[in-house]
Amino acid sequence: MQAQTKTNIAPRWLGIYDASTYAGVSARLIENWVRDGLIVSSCVKAPGCVRGRRLIDRLSLDAFIEAGIGERTAMPMNELRTKGGREQ
Repeated sequence: MQAQTKTNIAPRWLGIYDASTYAGVSARLIENWVRDGLIVSSCVKAPGCVRGRRLIDRLSLDAFIEAGIGERTAMPMNELRTKGGREQ
């Protein structure tokens, strides 16, 4: 007999809070990204039910985050010093 080994499998679909933990952002920001159509989500509910559970596609979340890599979003330190009105 072979010993069984436990393998960790990353889930494809994450709940809102798991997605926020995974991405390191707030749950509200994840909800905003869903609302704005920036990441893929699905509302899973049983037939006849009004409420369901919103699931976030981890692959679309990764793609959205990776699309921002290399974008210049922060102001360089020399601009911060002059625009703030005082030396830091």
